[in-house]
Amino acid sequence: MAVTETRAPVGAAADGGLLADAAAPERAARQSETYLRLVWRRFRRNKVGMAGGVIVVLLVAVAIFANFLAPYGPVERDSLNIWSKPQVPHFFGAGGFSVIPYTHPYTVELDMQTFQATYIEDESRVCRVTFLGEGWRYSFLGFETSRHLFAPDPQCPYHLLGSDGLGRDVLSRMVIGSRLTLIMAGLVVAISVSIGTIIGIVSGYYGGRVDHWLQRATELVLALPELPFFLALVAIIPPNTDPTTVFFTLAGILSALKWAQLSREVRGKTLALSSADYVIAAEAVGARAPRIVLRHILPNVMSHVVVATTLMVPQIILIETFFSFVGIGVQPPLVSWGLLLNAGKDLQNLGSFPWVLTPVLAILAAVLSFNMFGDGLRDAIDPYAD
Repeated sequence: MAVTETRAPVGAAADGGLLADAAAPERAARQSETYLRLVWRRFRRNKVGMAGGVIVVLLVAVAIFANFLAPYGPVERDSLNIWSKPQVPHFFGAGGFSVIPYTHPYTVELDMQTFQATYIEDESRVCRVTFLGEGWRYSFLGFETSRHLFAPDPQCPYHLLGSDGLGRDVLSRMVIGSRLTLIMAGLVVAISVSIGTIIGIVSGYYGGRVDHWLQRATELVLALPELPFFLALVAIIPPNTDPTTVFFTLAGILSALKWAQLSREVRGKTLALSSADYVIAAEAVGARAPRIVLRHILPNVMSHVVVATTLMVPQIILIETFFSFVGIGVQPPLVSWGLLLNAGKDLQNLGSFPWVLTPVLAILAAVLSFNMFGDGLRDAIDPYAD
């Protein structure tokens, strides 16, 4: 008599119970994730991108609360401490440990042989700051206040990064200068990305004559040599123009030159999306062009636009820094990182007072952090990433 072997169904145990799939909960969780949660999960695994994102957030916070964080005003002068060397912060003294560091002022002696200034700490005097103390007055959100995170003693200098040739605190000017530099970058990027995205989508979706003429205009902008063209436009600005007007003029000129490359990239993605099945189906059921663009094409190109935005910011920071450094960018009394570096053009000052190049560290931190953040975001948005 033949014995028939009965096999358990696939996925069932020998006793008739279903096998427990250990990966089922994780798979179900992944299947139910939204696109933003998926991007965030990928981005968190990128340590370099996370570090860049944290630094970017800190830079933006410093720019927003610059007046509150700056111990001195941007034009406040200390005539007794011109070209003062950076003071060394001390945490331990006769009274023990101090949470808020204190400094000793310098006395300057001239070496009669080398004619070099020698800075000697005057340990008989102690310069301290007051936490949430009163300092120079400023306006924040329409409110006048003089409260600062750390307020120095008016009778005792407290220059952690030294002072410039007019006795102005380098640290305070660097903190306040971050606001104007980041505002310039944000304004230029916002205008450039908006123009480039709109022209790219319109050109790629409508095609025909619209695409032809828009692409000829884009090619014209791409063919312009940026540096000579920018210098020519700046040269026609009257020398007695208000600094605020000069600032917005520079932002407009940079915006007019930076949208074209993004427009070509968005156009290419729009051309690929226009032949997608869901776009063809939307056209077949009678959906109008504005609805198709806003509901189907724009959301699918936004990932590329976001990454392009984060990578464009450091470019604008470097451009603004360069033009302000050579004296044709931001003008006093406004303060930016590039304008602070303008003091380093004099080689004699640079050799004797090297701390005038301290803003370079802030520029490097901003450029590297935005690049790291943009690279991490690009990898997280990549649909083929794990």
